[in-house]
Amino acid sequence: MNSVIKFVELELVELASGAQLPNPVTTISSPLPAGSLRIRLPDSLKPGGYYLMVVNGHGEPVARSVDFHID
Repeated sequence: MNSVIKFVELELVELASGAQLPNPVTTISSPLPAGSLRIRLPDSLKPGGYYLMVVNGHGEPVARSVDFHID
């Protein structure tokens, strides 16, 4: 089984409204080949529920993260 998802973009989405946050709201770094991401968010980001949406080269959603909360 190959668990790799090929994508071109990660979008941060507000859980309550489903609205994508404006770019660039995140800085993402991925030390290869660890398979993990470090996401830095600006202090201006409002507390609330969010999820990450993975978008392919056609702008179509292909996967999403679990919901998470920012205090």
